[in-house]
Amino acid sequence: MVLDVVSTLVPAIGPGVAYYMDTLLFPLLQTTTAASPVLRAQARRALGVLAQQQASGDVARMLQDNVDYIVEGCSQQIRSVALHPRVFGILSGAVQLVGRDILVYMDDVVEDTLDACERLVYEEDDEEVVLGALQFLEIVTRTVAADNDSKAIEEKLRLDVAVPDPDPIGSAIKELEDADAARMLDELVLADSLGAQPIDAEDEQKQQEEDGDGDGPAGSPLAIKIVLSVQSFLYAESSAAQLLALNTVRNACSALRSTRDLLPLLNEVWPSLVNRLETQRQERDAFYVTLAACDVIERVCVLGAAWMRKRVKDDLWVHFGRILRESPLRMQRSEGELVRRVLRTMSRVVESVPLDDRTAWELCVSAMRFFGGEAEAAAVELLQAMVPVYGDKLWLVLAKLGCVEGVDAESIVDIGVPNSIRPPAGICGTLGL
Repeated sequence: MVLDVVSTLVPAIGPGVAYYMDTLLFPLLQTTTAASPVLRAQARRALGVLAQQQASGDVARMLQDNVDYIVEGCSQQIRSVALHPRVFGILSGAVQLVGRDILVYMDDVVEDTLDACERLVYEEDDEEVVLGALQFLEIVTRTVAADNDSKAIEEKLRLDVAVPDPDPIGSAIKELEDADAARMLDELVLADSLGAQPIDAEDEQKQQEEDGDGDGPAGSPLAIKIVLSVQSFLYAESSAAQLLALNTVRNACSALRSTRDLLPLLNEVWPSLVNRLETQRQERDAFYVTLAACDVIERVCVLGAAWMRKRVKDDLWVHFGRILRESPLRMQRSEGELVRRVLRTMSRVVESVPLDDRTAWELCVSAMRFFGGEAEAAAVELLQAMVPVYGDKLWLVLAKLGCVEGVDAESIVDIGVPNSIRPPAGICGTLGL
């Protein structure tokens, strides 16, 4: 009602409404982040009416014209002893309405927020303030990540434009050289698979760094600072704070994609992410935190690719393997949702991260346990994702279970496949084996 009155009176006042800007702007920005979609829409409409009476003409330009007033006013409130959560609603509203263009003016207020977070992590009694600060930082990293995605799309479109080759002969020679290099790499991989000693994990990581993992462009310093500060809230008592912290980590990792800062950041946050998979935790709503952690870990594995191999083997599979082994075929709703989420997460992991033989075997057998159960569809989806790289292992397990036509299951040596597994009819055709 009040917002509708504002929308009605502002045009009547005309340009003179500028004298009331300090009274109207902050409450309207805060209301754009209200829980009610009706209130959010009314606040946006009121801001639009207010902008029409300004020289700027639109909301984003009006906010940019007043950004010094917004940032300074909010910074003073954040630094004050009596910190109120509304200040973070104001900042969140400004970022959501303007987007990436306002972030260049927000370094100081983000620094002030991070300083406040260092205090707030020990003062969780004021949960509303904590959640407000985390919500603002989550929105900032989401905006940075969206900017990164848009730049990647622009770059792809630029590369997709056909450009005449100025040196076709030189390009042809380079293609032949690249083909020779690829052939040599295939031979090295084949030699390794035929009995070469496995590379030590530390040597492998060092070799990856020497091969250029650290040669990309620098990442967003803003995203890095935010994650290093926010990761403490992954251990907060409040599940809402943990969820916001998880979303912030996911956004920041996406913002750092293809930069030299990505892998060091993943190495920093990985232990905290894996800890959120501990399903025996007693925090309130721990189940939802675990599901959210699966989502973040899926994104991290896709971004980290081969660099994540040892971490998947030593850390991730320890938790996921236990969940899949201990879960019954007939599950309660929450148990079933968790198992399906784990299976779908591993579907994305196997597409990006090379697994060691033992983990691949265990994953294959663990997924097949859910044939005939509530999670069968998710299990089949995972097995289909495994086929391109691990199809030989799937074929051998299915042959041992008597699913491969023309192959005597008794002729295959014992490979530790439980007799209790009952694959659905036509599973080999479904998997394309």
